[in-house]
Amino acid sequence: MKKTFLISLYILIFSIFAISQLFQPPIKNSYITASFGEYRDTGVDPHFHTGIDFSTFNRKGEPVYTAAEGSLYKIWLNDPLYGNAIFLYHEDSDLISGYAHLSVFTDKISKYAQLVQNEFGNQRIEIIFPIGEIPINLNEVIAYSGDTGEAIAPHLHFEILKQSGDELVIYDPLEFLEYHEPREKSLELMRIRSNNKYFEVTENGETIVEYTGNYPRIEIRVREKLGDNSTILPKKISMYINGILTYKLDFSQIKESEVYKADVLFGYGSTSSIYWLKMYSDDYLSPIVINDFSALSYDTSATLNGEIVLEDIWGNEKVYKLKFIKP
Repeated sequence: MKKTFLISLYILIFSIFAISQLFQPPIKNSYITASFGEYRDTGVDPHFHTGIDFSTFNRKGEPVYTAAEGSLYKIWLNDPLYGNAIFLYHEDSDLISGYAHLSVFTDKISKYAQLVQNEFGNQRIEIIFPIGEIPINLNEVIAYSGDTGEAIAPHLHFEILKQSGDELVIYDPLEFLEYHEPREKSLELMRIRSNNKYFEVTENGETIVEYTGNYPRIEIRVREKLGDNSTILPKKISMYINGILTYKLDFSQIKESEVYKADVLFGYGSTSSIYWLKMYSDDYLSPIVINDFSALSYDTSATLNGEIVLEDIWGNEKVYKLKFIKP
């Protein structure tokens, strides 16, 4: 019985490790410039950034490689957000990888796009392929980088998705990629907004924050700096009040039906590189993993001790001490 349990545990751990190392970076010798879950105010409505961006050093025409073995699932042409995009299905993991803002496809794929474009012109087009019909090898060049769609400059947008019943779930690709981040990392809580006031953060001391009502409803400006050339959203953000975990965001997955609900989590002044996060919510979205202020449901004039904890995908953590007071 004990031996069977140990074998099962080993298989489970091995399977989790194997999945976490499943994909290779689709751009060689590059680094990320944007992370999963960030705020975007482009397009028709504000939305979450549903993947990660790889730098192509502002160049079009960089080779885009398949991140894992699979088959051609679908392609998009002239999509307003994604531009030209390729999606591959990976049978071993039942996952889908997406590659967007492409300038051109390689001949293996472009011949199908050209046939359809000859008939329908330059409108938005989606072509879906039977699973397994067009195999794609690991590290095969499938396209070249560009700036199609909403891209301001040439780069590669990369996604990981899974069809779960009737719902498409979008995952943080960094949880599946063999990606090493060599740049110096710095998690930062920059400012706090509460009670219609702004509060500057004390780095190594205690930040005083005013609040009204039964409990603090604050918004915080956060970021993670990667070297001197990239700013991304921290992976996890937690708030403790009097030692109780009351609110936590974890940007690991977002459902397709939630993509255009970014204003539920992000506050006024948010942009693609400025992140004001609401540390409270009256709604539910997948990134909200803890939302429990029940211990503070009574009216109090007491001073409350608080903490904001920032975490990244690489295991780094930064803790900021707060003291909430009634004005």
